[in-house]
Amino acid sequence: MIDGKRALGLVPARAGSQGLPGKNLRPLAGRPMIGWTLLAGQASTTLDRLVVTTDDDAIIGLAGDMGVETLRRPAELADAKASVIAAIDHALTAIGEKWDYVVLLQPTSPLRTAADIDGAVALCHDRNAPSVIGVSPMPKPPAFYGSVGADGLWKRNDPATDEAVIINGAVYVGRPDILRRDRSFQSEGTLTWPMPPERGWDVDTLFDFVVCEALWPHVATGEDLGGVRR
Repeated sequence: MIDGKRALGLVPARAGSQGLPGKNLRPLAGRPMIGWTLLAGQASTTLDRLVVTTDDDAIIGLAGDMGVETLRRPAELADAKASVIAAIDHALTAIGEKWDYVVLLQPTSPLRTAADIDGAVALCHDRNAPSVIGVSPMPKPPAFYGSVGADGLWKRNDPATDEAVIINGAVYVGRPDILRRDRSFQSEGTLTWPMPPERGWDVDTLFDFVVCEALWPHVATGEDLGGVRR
């Protein structure tokens, strides 16, 4: 809760994964990867409730062991084509109650911290923004990015700006009424919560996971790896 406003934390965790099967339960630094997101959510001071929305019995069991609520999502919201907004909509209806903020915490971002969650919620609240999205610097300066045409020729992206960032997927904060209206966390007026690349690292492939394992000891000790910090 923040200034009397209630925040619902949702962790979307489908059983299926095309890039890295079973990634949510894959062991990372001594516990299943999703466990780190649950710990961050539990440590948050702004979340009033934390709920995992899933179709996976193993994830339901793990969350229960950690003292986290679960909501079984229907089959039509558990395939690769199902949108996360649809899962949020289902959760809001099933859970009920009045919520001022919905905070989406993807389990594929295990290095994000409770401070990132609380900072993003506070930013959304203090600035009266429709939503806040976590972002990180691009791996290379924008001038390095482009595309390759059918003829194999390099085509530089234009314009290339120094302010370019990527949505890292680590934290999203939105207002339920606006989310349901726009079906997106990127409504007009959306603010950003800058995070260093290591805390915003997103795991979708085996390559991503291997890098995450390498980053873990540095993030766990708070080592500054040269990323942009808030």
